[in-house]
Amino acid sequence: MKKCILMNLHDEVATVLEDVHIGDTVGVFNTESQLVMEQIAKENIPFGNKIALKDKNIGEKIIKYGSIIGEVTAVIEVGKLVHVHNVKSLAVDIPPAFKREIIRQMNIKMVVSSDL
Repeated sequence: MKKCILMNLHDEVATVLEDVHIGDTVGVFNTESQLVMEQIAKENIPFGNKIALKDKNIGEKIIKYGSIIGEVTAVIEVGKLVHVHNVKSLAVDIPPAFKREIIRQMNIKMVVSSDL
């Protein structure tokens, strides 16, 4: 089982602690190293990135560290990668060209978005 960490019990995403591949079972552990839940990865998620723990629709907010960190720009399903291709940061306005380059380098498969 792959591992990820949930920083706050109200979080809707967790950070993967190793590369995760589609179909992997991912154990979601709290900060006390207790298993909170398990998810099945629906796509590859590189080490250090976020996995969705809850389905989210466009316009909804994403919670991490118990706080809102961004707004959903494309539907996110449980078990999918949460990153610049489907969330707009509320802290940093990442230019579209940078987003495209991040998506290219990470080889993220996505539906074309007008936000990019």
